[in-house]
Amino acid sequence: MSLASLAALCALLPLALGPLPAADTKITAKLCGGGFVEIPIKRKSPPDPPCSAKACHAGSCRKRFDLAQ
Repeated sequence: MSLASLAALCALLPLALGPLPAADTKITAKLCGGGFVEIPIKRKSPPDPPCSAKACHAGSCRKRFDLAQ
């Protein structure tokens, strides 16, 4: 395989893969009666990085049980 044919294959790779799917902000559902319903998608924000403190237990405080109950 020559360098020119390898370059041609690399140039055609995006054509073979196609466009990436767009991030939708709503879901459109078709109803039996012929109408459409649009449901908005609420995206979660990225999680906070874990704390760097020593003795941090899974990033949250543990609940203490009341033994007097």
